[in-house]
Amino acid sequence: MKRASHAALFAICIALLPPLTFPAAAALKAKDEVRLVEAWNPVQDPADIVLPMPCGIGMAMRVAAVPAQGFLWDMESRFGCDNCGGQDRGYYDARHNTALSGPFAAADLPESWRAKLPKGQYHFYLIGKYEVSRLQWRSVMRNACPNPDEPLTPDDALPITGISWYEAVDFSARYTSWLLAKEPASLPHFQGDAKNVGFLRLPTEVEWEYAARGGHMVQRLSLSQEDFFPREAGDNYTDYAVFRPENAARIEEKPLRIGSRKPNPLGLHDTAGNVAEMALDPFRFSLGGRLHGTAGGFVRKGGSFLSGQLEIMPGRREEVAFFQADGPVRAKDLGFRLVLSGINTPGGPRPDLLHREWLKAGEQTTLPADFQVNPLEEIDRLLPQAQSPSEKQRLQALRAQIKDSNIVLERQRAQAALELVRSSSYILESIHNYAIRRWEIKNKLTELQKKKEEAVAKGLNLDVDDALKSVLNSMNLMDKGVTASLDYYRSRVEDSAVFPRDVLDAAFEGVKDEQKQNDDFAQALRYRVDMYKRHVDLLRRGDRAALSRDRLNQDIIPERLR
Repeated sequence: MKRASHAALFAICIALLPPLTFPAAAALKAKDEVRLVEAWNPVQDPADIVLPMPCGIGMAMRVAAVPAQGFLWDMESRFGCDNCGGQDRGYYDARHNTALSGPFAAADLPESWRAKLPKGQYHFYLIGKYEVSRLQWRSVMRNACPNPDEPLTPDDALPITGISWYEAVDFSARYTSWLLAKEPASLPHFQGDAKNVGFLRLPTEVEWEYAARGGHMVQRLSLSQEDFFPREAGDNYTDYAVFRPENAARIEEKPLRIGSRKPNPLGLHDTAGNVAEMALDPFRFSLGGRLHGTAGGFVRKGGSFLSGQLEIMPGRREEVAFFQADGPVRAKDLGFRLVLSGINTPGGPRPDLLHREWLKAGEQTTLPADFQVNPLEEIDRLLPQAQSPSEKQRLQALRAQIKDSNIVLERQRAQAALELVRSSSYILESIHNYAIRRWEIKNKLTELQKKKEEAVAKGLNLDVDDALKSVLNSMNLMDKGVTASLDYYRSRVEDSAVFPRDVLDAAFEGVKDEQKQNDDFAQALRYRVDMYKRHVDLLRRGDRAALSRDRLNQDIIPERLR
């Protein structure tokens, strides 16, 4: 009875209290409120490109620039990952050959966007800075704008989940249609083509992975060799991703707001963790360095708040069924982001440009010295003399086959030139580092000799002979290293002679573009590329004396380090 009386008295006291209007409750309510911009672009940046959306909100996009030497050229790389879940998953995730380009030239994009494009030879597509939020979803799919008298809640800033692949595709179609009807000037319009415009869709797997790895903002080698994008010194995966680290004291039970973690080098948020993301592509096994022919469900990328560390790597590949027995597949940890892309074959000047590129492709392949005539030119000479339609058809088929082989050889030669320039710049950097190390050893040798001389002058017995011998041996090793590296570097300069000037010049620019960061190492490598180009130009002019070991030593190693 006593306990019951106390409980009844406590209940009466609670009932008599006024509503929770004291400062702590007000602060709690304010904390739960979300400003409108936090539900679509919480981390604003001058590099953002914002597309309008219904309800006065927008979709923040980032430019993904792909190195290009023409619209029939693409960037080759190897995506997937080496260790995203063990060897038993190799046929899911193993690295495989990929190729990527973009549909837009700079001139196809609105003028206000062009100042945000990187300098150089690129083609472009745009990708969402964040996963599509619940507020953005409602504005397009339900035409439901927030009530200005009611503050947004944290749920409005969460990524949309629990939708099917088909509903995500429907969102992209409805949003594009709204832009065409309400804000047509906000979409890219191809030069000279009044009909074709940019449109929104799900990203292909390679578009998603290129952007998730950092795109054009990271070094080319990082794209194909690292399992994650470069992070700032001292940062952990948890600084960039919402996931389930092993032995974590706190585990998220649902996704967090968009943009709650740091962006990747391209400026994208949540490509690792938070919610997994849908790709446009069907899932194919990765076998033998290529994707298998069987197309299954769709590809899921990036991992989620339910994933472990290996599952949030950009190269991780998972398959999701479009349908199961109970209907279209939906998941509480699966959302999406969009890309802004376009048609590959618009009107205007593009068809003529594509035709000229095609005519040029595979036609200028360097022939062996004992070839007296270009096979393609010889076939062109024989075609008008064909005695029958079938003979003409065989000659045309042979020409097409040779042209295709030449295109493959052109790509291989361009890649080989890129590797030659890249490796030569690293050799130059190694020679410089050898020289620094030798200079340090020389200073140590001078110091030891001075100490010995001072000891002798004072009549002291200072035993430094073993140390002197060790330092001298180290100097000899450094000298041999410099000499061997100089000789090898000269052979790399001579290797350049097998490449046409335009191919090698494109490689010089390509490698310099890879080192776009402003850190000391990238600046040093850009300097080395220019040095290698200068030595190649000397070889082209026949000035072989300038490439002697002594001359190279003087040119490459600063005087203070010799």
